[in-house]
Amino acid sequence: MKRTVFGVTAVMLAVVAVSLAFFRTAPATPSVDSVPDSAVVTVANSANGSSHSQKVLQARFLNMLNHNFVYGSDFETVEGVVNSSVIALLDMREDENSSFINQAIVSDYIFNMYGIEDADFSAINADAPQKEGYVYIMPRGYSVYSHTINSVAENPDGSYTVITDVSVSSHDGVGLTERCETLFVPNSASQFGFCIIYSNMQSSSAAI
Repeated sequence: MKRTVFGVTAVMLAVVAVSLAFFRTAPATPSVDSVPDSAVVTVANSANGSSHSQKVLQARFLNMLNHNFVYGSDFETVEGVVNSSVIALLDMREDENSSFINQAIVSDYIFNMYGIEDADFSAINADAPQKEGYVYIMPRGYSVYSHTINSVAENPDGSYTVITDVSVSSHDGVGLTERCETLFVPNSASQFGFCIIYSNMQSSSAAI
């Protein structure tokens, strides 16, 4: 099992085996723990949603979401996941002015958070500046997300669908509130015990 070096939080993130043959065109396919079928149960906003174990589960999901910068079509390629993930790791650069971040840091992060394993980093941003053992940080603006859990539902296959309300602060100063749906799949190889399979923002509900 990989060990994380991501220092923003003491816990880290999730598991997927990625076939290099589909590296550019297909989303990572998670390898998940086998779980028995169970009825769909809404954990949050219900009479049964206040137990200690459920609160711990919600806190785990919320922690992952508040460190997540990968949304929508970003999940379609490993390159998309990596380029969005480096935003969460900017504090891990050796120099705040550096355009590179250690590949091992990125590898540990995407493994624990999204389950992506053995990514071919040589194929990521191949036309960008290169530095052996490092990932180039593509210049871009980015938004900051703050999630509040609306509901957590356990699905029959043991995965969890989490609905959150999100305050989005964009790089251009525009703020919005949005609804987000995220699928978490259990995986014991992740330091979080789960990985994020997708996280999709819905249409903006209001400006802030």
